[in-house]
Amino acid sequence: MRGHGFDRHPEPMEKEYDVIIVGGGPAGCSAAICLARQGCKVLLMDKAQFPRDKVCGDGIGPPALEVLDRLGVLQHMMARNPWRVEGIDFFSPAGQRVRAPFSHLEGRYKHGLVLPRREFDFLLWQHVRGFSNVQVLENCEGVYLIYAGSKVLGIQAKYGSSLEDFGGKVIIGADGAYSLVAKRISSPTRIFRSYAFAARGYFHQVEGLTNQIEIHCEKNLLPGYGWIFPTGEDSANVGVGIASRFLKKKDMKKLFHSFIWENPPLRQRFRKARLVENSFKGFPIPLGTFSPERSHGNVLLLGDAGRFADVLSGEGIYYALRGGECAAEAIQEGLKMAGEGERIGEIYEKLWRRAFRAKEYLIGNLLQRLVIGEFFLNLNIRRACKSPLMARNLASILCHEKTKMRLLF
Repeated sequence: MRGHGFDRHPEPMEKEYDVIIVGGGPAGCSAAICLARQGCKVLLMDKAQFPRDKVCGDGIGPPALEVLDRLGVLQHMMARNPWRVEGIDFFSPAGQRVRAPFSHLEGRYKHGLVLPRREFDFLLWQHVRGFSNVQVLENCEGVYLIYAGSKVLGIQAKYGSSLEDFGGKVIIGADGAYSLVAKRISSPTRIFRSYAFAARGYFHQVEGLTNQIEIHCEKNLLPGYGWIFPTGEDSANVGVGIASRFLKKKDMKKLFHSFIWENPPLRQRFRKARLVENSFKGFPIPLGTFSPERSHGNVLLLGDAGRFADVLSGEGIYYALRGGECAAEAIQEGLKMAGEGERIGEIYEKLWRRAFRAKEYLIGNLLQRLVIGEFFLNLNIRRACKSPLMARNLASILCHEKTKMRLLF
């Protein structure tokens, strides 16, 4: 679908690249690293200046560590001493707790990490800057896509006080939930068709933290949940999230405070806790849908811009990193074909659907309504308390090794 932009004569621009990536978060950086290794000339732009805060739960699961290892970033992450996570503690609406360990997972890594996104994203950004064939621009905001007929030739961006044109054979939109690129190539009625809303804050002096991340499915949060992700021995990222269609009757700020202060066990653990100043923030999470609009010709959408977040948990870092790999693979294959990359979008669609269990997006609303309902949560966590195999399956499902459909049976 032709989006908003302007036409220009298809003659070479002064600044030409193989690939232009809009957005320097995990998705954009993953794609940039992979493309740089392939020898592509890449422009990576972001409207912010790094380091910058990004509202997130900060959890990096075992599958994401595998991608970071392939990208050559993991060893640099470990030098920052992130908090090591051995599994997940789930708390049911009835108050039961089950521990789902990562130790049995099939992949290379049997643990996860928690690292604040300000540090994580800056680390990725700095890693990309080390490639001589990648130009990195901060404070550079995309404004329009440049067309010749229906083909996108590049992007016009506001850089400093001027507007500049950048030409590219392929454009990647990795510019987050409010993606300009997604808006330019998608129907307005399909933007944010399915999303969640979350709020988080950082706390110091929290008691009872372990090497487990915590998911609290309290009754007054349903069909959402609260989380406590340790970032240190007594510090944590704490938040709540809920699908948007259930948000009208709930106030996020009240949900956040009630999660901490109206739950007796948590209230005790937070009795000495201190909220880090200016750390309480809300953010949208475009949840995964079965919509095919992750690409349009030579324009690809990654991460939140492509609505890839997990339909149940809202987790997005793995999808962003792995999606960057899929995009780079599609571009490498597509640019070798005749037609100047016209089939890149088609190749990308096949790759990401194979990587992300795309059929689960089709039944996402059903999963949200049933699995995050009080009956199913109490039932599944009660069963998992009695069955170590069921507890291990919960971890496998949340780490993308097994289908979420198993939660319904």
